[in-house]
Amino acid sequence: MGRFTDKVVIVTGSSAGIGKAVIVAFAKEGASVVLHGVNTERLNAAEKALIEAGIPQSRILKVQGELTNDATHDKIIDETIARFGKIDVLINNAGAFKKPGNVSTTENFDYVFSTNVRAIFRLVELATPHLE
Repeated sequence: MGRFTDKVVIVTGSSAGIGKAVIVAFAKEGASVVLHGVNTERLNAAEKALIEAGIPQSRILKVQGELTNDATHDKIIDETIARFGKIDVLINNAGAFKKPGNVSTTENFDYVFSTNVRAIFRLVELATPHLE
């Protein structure tokens, strides 16, 4: 039994880097985890890392999508509740500093703000009724 047995943890941007390390650590401590990212290959690799760490598929939910899209926020929260029935921890780990491609300064600002500020605010708003 781990410190997070029977807990449900969402970590945005958990397909690589710090987010991936965090989600694996929570899962090893017994949590059911919601793995999130944009890149299919990195998401699959993170899921594989969880499985290789001995985490059963029944404790893993994988949600793919851009955080600039409200539908992704809805999907993360709705699928978590549908699968696990609750949310205990929400970690807004995902972040961006530049929109991919050759974009204007305004387009880049909108992308970074949407990912780093608006998505966090909206995910907290959606998750709060389940966290209270």
